[in-house]
Amino acid sequence: MKTLSKLWGKFGRLHLGLYFLFSLMVSFGGITAFFFEKYSLLDTGLVKTEWQHSVDAGAKGKDYVPSQTVRDKFFRSLNLNKRVEKRWVRGELRDEIRYEGKGGGLQLYFLLLVLWLWPLYRHYFSRKPQDLARIESRIINLPLAIFVLGWVIAVQRYFSSAAGYAEQFGAVPDRVKLVFAVSALLFGAFVSYLNLELTGLYIRRFMARPFFAANNPYGLKRGFAISLTLRYALMIFSLGMVPLLLGLYVPIYSNLDVFWKIFSSGEEGKALALLAEHIRVLVPIAIVGVLTVLILIFQAVSIWLYRLNVQAPVSALVGRMKAVAAGDFSCKTSVLYADEFGQLKGHFNMMLDGLLERDHIKDTFGRYVSMEIAEKIMKSGRVNLAGEEIHATVLFSDIRGFTPLSEKLPPVELIRFLNEYFTYIGKPIAANKGVINKFMGDAVMAIFSPVFGVENHQEAALKAAIGMREALREFNALKRYPEVGFGVGLHSGGLVAGNVGTAERMEYTVLGDTVNVASRIESQTKDITTQILISEAVVQGVDKKDFPGFDFVEGAPVLMKGKSKPMVLYRVEPK
Repeated sequence: MKTLSKLWGKFGRLHLGLYFLFSLMVSFGGITAFFFEKYSLLDTGLVKTEWQHSVDAGAKGKDYVPSQTVRDKFFRSLNLNKRVEKRWVRGELRDEIRYEGKGGGLQLYFLLLVLWLWPLYRHYFSRKPQDLARIESRIINLPLAIFVLGWVIAVQRYFSSAAGYAEQFGAVPDRVKLVFAVSALLFGAFVSYLNLELTGLYIRRFMARPFFAANNPYGLKRGFAISLTLRYALMIFSLGMVPLLLGLYVPIYSNLDVFWKIFSSGEEGKALALLAEHIRVLVPIAIVGVLTVLILIFQAVSIWLYRLNVQAPVSALVGRMKAVAAGDFSCKTSVLYADEFGQLKGHFNMMLDGLLERDHIKDTFGRYVSMEIAEKIMKSGRVNLAGEEIHATVLFSDIRGFTPLSEKLPPVELIRFLNEYFTYIGKPIAANKGVINKFMGDAVMAIFSPVFGVENHQEAALKAAIGMREALREFNALKRYPEVGFGVGLHSGGLVAGNVGTAERMEYTVLGDTVNVASRIESQTKDITTQILISEAVVQGVDKKDFPGFDFVEGAPVLMKGKSKPMVLYRVEPK
């Protein structure tokens, strides 16, 4: 049972339903064009003569059967070929005469469809990885390919009909060429539109849906897009304009001899007399002609109005969605009606309000816990709010002589000083993907970790410390405040990151011995009289060749508070 189910699944992937629908639409268009073409080519004079012969024979009580010559002439006028087949009838081998039109089979067009879908077939039946972008393009553009095939068959039909006529009668008159051209136009209009809609429906449900469900189901697709206006125009043309013109064509063609007599009479009086004689025929045709022109104008105007009322709002909304995807949230759209477009626009504006609120919360939240932590908390991603173990490098920085400075500056000026100072030294931290965890008076604590996108966190933290030294020099060069110095301490190791606090007030922070050691290393910069002091764990994680302008000067072992063994610290000094 499983084997049968598996085989049936593979059989379904051949998508034979697509070929069936394609051939069905071609057959429908072919039947419609066939009747139009044969009606236009019908030898009405021969039909009238033979009908009269039949009536005369009936009046004499006889049956009238047209001769084979007459039958051949009649069917040849319809551009049908005579074919004689041998058949056994009641034990006798007899000739059976058939008349049929010339037409190309669909095998070539099926082959073209198979070649178009070949990448998809290889994806289903080959174990080797395939080019998914190419398959996506083939599926998205398949309705267009089938649409073009419909018109290719229409053109081939025109030349096939013309060749068949020339084979029987010689040169093809312009009137007959026009019949074949209109027949091909009729075929192409019906087949292309019906294939676009029906096979398009099949493609979306049974080809695109299963493929994209496993390959980028929600992303934008690349390919030629048939616009709403073009679809509407094709529908109006195929199902409105063409039948309307055919409705006018039939009475005109049936009375061509009347029109020919009137226009070829040469005398005004004779023309008026013929016009009066056939007025019961010509007036309805004239009325239908006027109505046809008016309706065609209305249909053309309806296409233009459809573009304004449907296509333009949809295109504008798509443009606004692209702007939102690019980060522009200031593109609300006006809601003027309560129809589907009004609902769509209104919900788009509501979605935009939600995005604005979320962006505002994210921006505001990021001012307190850093944008990186804010994004992770809001996305509920990799950060475990209950606490998670991470490996990181912790940076502590503190201003030297801040207490005397704070006594000299007024409180407002002191806040301004700190904000400007933190703006300068915070830039190198951000540039190296560090996360400022908190500001503690005049001190700053930053974290560098793979959790926040920094794989080589020791190197990134050291580059940030060196950049902070340059930033401090630029800050002091402003001469707005008394010159200050600072100390920076770095240490790497394991720590715990998570929320700390109460149910009413929580703070995202990091805890552990690594944090304490980094803070104490920063305090050692006062005793060693240096700006940047790092632990041996940091030195082991960096390549000194990446810092060609600096020396790593090893100091004497230092026994810090809470530690049982002395630690070796390194000064980072310019050469």
